[in-house]
Amino acid sequence: MLSRIADAMFWIGRYVERADQTARILDVRLQSITEDVTDDVAPACAAVYDIFGMGPVPETDLSVQTVLDRLVTDRGNPSSIAGGLQAARENARGAREVLTTEVWESLNTTTLGMPHGVRSSRMHAVFQYAKDRCAVVNGLVDASMTRDEAWLFLRLGQLIERVDMSARVLEAHDHEDTSDTTTVMLLRSCSAHEAYIRDYRGQVNAQRAIGFLLLDSIFPRSAAHCLLQIDEALETLGKLHGSTFDRMGTEDPARRIVGRALASLRYRALEDIRGDIEQEMEQLQKVTGALTRALGTTYFHPAA
Repeated sequence: MLSRIADAMFWIGRYVERADQTARILDVRLQSITEDVTDDVAPACAAVYDIFGMGPVPETDLSVQTVLDRLVTDRGNPSSIAGGLQAARENARGAREVLTTEVWESLNTTTLGMPHGVRSSRMHAVFQYAKDRCAVVNGLVDASMTRDEAWLFLRLGQLIERVDMSARVLEAHDHEDTSDTTTVMLLRSCSAHEAYIRDYRGQVNAQRAIGFLLLDSIFPRSAAHCLLQIDEALETLGKLHGSTFDRMGTEDPARRIVGRALASLRYRALEDIRGDIEQEMEQLQKVTGALTRALGTTYFHPAA
């Protein structure tokens, strides 16, 4: 496979997942801001910007409408919903030979269907559109694409972005506030509320919620599950390229990175991780950056 195709597929996975996660986070956070008339809007909007690494911002931008303009409809911002979908579509244009027609048409329709402006009274419908359409794109990827290198690179992008976004939400979360309302908001922001409730019989607990988001082995959005899936995808890619584990370990730098991160999560007490959760989540974001660079060196830009 050409390195540019591998690179394009990786970023399609990342950008679609970013758009989906952004829609889920904003749907929960902005709905909470608009419904709570006693809440101060400016600090709440600043907290939303912090999740996406956009703070600090001018006080004049601390409004729900400005958040919508910058994180939903701004096509020049790859961290926005429309911007992420636009970037995924541009990458898909360069990788048409490995994408199925259904995936391309769905991604094209999704991108073109995003509005150029949205008001707070209509924002839920836009978030629901983005979530539904990203689910259609991902479903068609799973249903119509061969599990070859192209699919593996797209899957890696999706999983790495999922870990990164979950780490951002957990880092920005107020861990001093252990109330049920705040904990439920955290779970809903990570699309984990219903799965958590089924596991714990409806008992909401802040410590258990954090453990569920980080360590649950079968919840598809937990950090540990995603890292394990990343390692499996990297192992498959390594075998395709003639690189495997031997008695001395692996030469793949990406597998070394993900292996250390996974061991750090799975073989430490949850209390140790929660002791400095902000630093731990910042480190997890650095892991996703290091993984991206390692993949670039190995597969996307090997000459460099």
